[in-house]
Amino acid sequence: MSHHEHLADLYLRLSLDREGKTAIERQEADCRAWAARNGLEVRSVHIDRGRSGYKAVDRAGFDAAISALTTGTVGTLVVWKVDRLSRRGMGQVGQVLDQVEKVGGRIVFVQDGLDTSHQQSRLVLALLSEVARSESANIGLCVASAKAHLRSRGQWIGGQPPYGLAVAEDGRLDHNPHTAPTAREIAERAMDGEPLVRIARDLNAREIPSPRGGKWSVGTLSQVLKSPAFAGLLPETVKKDGKYTTKVVPWRDPETGETVVIGRGIITPAEQLQIVRVLEERTATDPLGRARGVRAQVSHLLTGFLRCGGCGGRMSALGKSYVCQARRLGHPCPAHTTALVAAVDRAVADGFITRLAATEPGDPLLEAVAKRWVARHDPEVVRERDTITTALDDANAALADLEDARYLRGEFVGPEAVQRWTRLHERLTARVAGLRRNLADFPLPEADISPLLDPVLSREVWEVATVPDRRDLLRLALNAVTVLPANGRRGYRFDPHARLRFTWAHESDPAPLDA
Repeated sequence: MSHHEHLADLYLRLSLDREGKTAIERQEADCRAWAARNGLEVRSVHIDRGRSGYKAVDRAGFDAAISALTTGTVGTLVVWKVDRLSRRGMGQVGQVLDQVEKVGGRIVFVQDGLDTSHQQSRLVLALLSEVARSESANIGLCVASAKAHLRSRGQWIGGQPPYGLAVAEDGRLDHNPHTAPTAREIAERAMDGEPLVRIARDLNAREIPSPRGGKWSVGTLSQVLKSPAFAGLLPETVKKDGKYTTKVVPWRDPETGETVVIGRGIITPAEQLQIVRVLEERTATDPLGRARGVRAQVSHLLTGFLRCGGCGGRMSALGKSYVCQARRLGHPCPAHTTALVAAVDRAVADGFITRLAATEPGDPLLEAVAKRWVARHDPEVVRERDTITTALDDANAALADLEDARYLRGEFVGPEAVQRWTRLHERLTARVAGLRRNLADFPLPEADISPLLDPVLSREVWEVATVPDRRDLLRLALNAVTVLPANGRRGYRFDPHARLRFTWAHESDPAPLDA
């Protein structure tokens, strides 16, 4: 028996069936029962919750499941039904089957009674996958038709209305008596030019919950203020290359070209235009002349890298200093951590260049940097290697535990127990050897990071690089930089050795000081 033939992974995808017949729990129970009946050990369960099998969306569970099969980590992938694996027709399913066939693996569909290791199953799979695709397409047409009908009547088409509004009995929007006053206050303060961060901090201090019940943020306020429905207009999410984006615009009737009123908004369309203009005044222009918001175009080197040593939260630039974002938004933090932007940027750049220059062969940081470099150019190989490496670590751990069980804990006593231990040991040893062979078949492409290891060359590259380029370099080697509180030593010169803690690419993320 090959090292992986007794192992199986499960792939589960969330269904919206109202009767719960295809819920995740039911799928897993049926798949596990099938594996047990056929003498297979379930190694891992891959789940995609709320992910469409029809639309072109990322499915991390699907990718991981197929990777485990095509790298030889497992010999069988168990799926509840064909339409759980994919609803995109034989185009996608056939491609998967070709990959699986090359490595001698198989996919079993429990409810359909299909096993891809049987040649006759492929024709049935082709038919079922096309049926699943057709069903999804028809559902999409029905949903689109229903939405078009509601739009033509100026009614809300579903989802949570913007803050301050509610769906009335006639299907149109009207003021929510509980939140509309606060929504109007937010709008008026924004029209007056008050920074959104100040508005968010004030709302949090007054313990007014955000639309989803949590804390207010600049992003939440911006989303509320820019929503067409906030101004009483029917919204539409913009599509690009067949996929929905995060951009929402007023829907226009395809025949008249006019926007459609969907009820009573918190503000008027003219007031919304005024708010948008105020917010646009705080945007920057990139080299191509395009307007980029502060949040879309990072202008400070360490935005996203810095962590507050008091609460572990992010730090962001405010004026000439990096400050704790939690304190800016009115969230609790045991320290009020601040540090000058110029001093921290300079210290981090020096620390980055010095640390890489000091690496020696075998340094785990070198391996982490090389892996991240390759991940930018060949992410598929990195994902496949990670799948095998994880399985190899698990197998080695199981082998070590089995040996401890016999020689340290004395759990295998007597001739029959020793024979059983020998069978288990041989199987695990074969699995470790097989996974090592698989890993050798997926070598990492070579990454030339030598310029980063030369302090002179690295410094020259750094000096001429733009802020985005410098941030890309930092991402290769750094996870985070924690800024420790000054502890009352205000007015003293910034000491990077005392106040900065680097978390490198091969290390875990830092924990707050009070954790």
